[in-house]
Amino acid sequence: MNIADKQKRKYLSSCPLFLDLKKDVAKRISARAHGVFLPRGKVLFHEGDPSDGLYVLCSGLVRVSIVNSDGDVLTLAVPEHGAPLGEMTLVSPDPRSATVTALEDSSLLHLDTGTMVALLSDEPALAAHVIRFLSQRLRESNATLQNFAFENLSQRLMQKLAELGLKHGSLNKEVLDLGRKYSQSALAEMLGVTREAINKQLKLLQDEGKISMRDGIIQVASPADIVKNIPSR
Repeated sequence: MNIADKQKRKYLSSCPLFLDLKKDVAKRISARAHGVFLPRGKVLFHEGDPSDGLYVLCSGLVRVSIVNSDGDVLTLAVPEHGAPLGEMTLVSPDPRSATVTALEDSSLLHLDTGTMVALLSDEPALAAHVIRFLSQRLRESNATLQNFAFENLSQRLMQKLAELGLKHGSLNKEVLDLGRKYSQSALAEMLGVTREAINKQLKLLQDEGKISMRDGIIQVASPADIVKNIPSR
């Protein structure tokens, strides 16, 4: 998949690993990045595969998941655009720890392991970004575990809707508009539950007047209390 260097730099600049790097460094990185097209339903890599480098999600939607010994699939994340995938290869040569599957047609940038190791050795600023990102990822994992342990699905769904609205939509005193459509399947993947469970919760939240729909886009009513309770990261 061919992507112009200027567009590569734009995609990479949205990734937290490459924020605020010097222009010459950004150019070096973008020149070595290769575009990858991942059709809906296709797997980028499987849990247990050898690591072949770092990917950055440019467009589309993917699921990061693991499978237990009984064959049950647990969704760990549905990353935002700009998210790095397979970043653990930067600190360890171990096999992939999760599977990444396209929920929509998606495009990514790929930087092979050798390229990233050389860049980390040559660019202390990039190494510092990696350390900060991995620290943030650890904090987010701890917060996710707390959510699963202490919050019910309705609360988790409302917080996820609020997070999506703050990132992609618009907020005023009366309503938080999510800004784009999210399928029930996508919301279910984000929370690691079934589509049927999300369908039931959305209907309950609508009946309670906590959310409404406009042209298929979810709007959260009176979002102030929900927003202020979202943990800072």
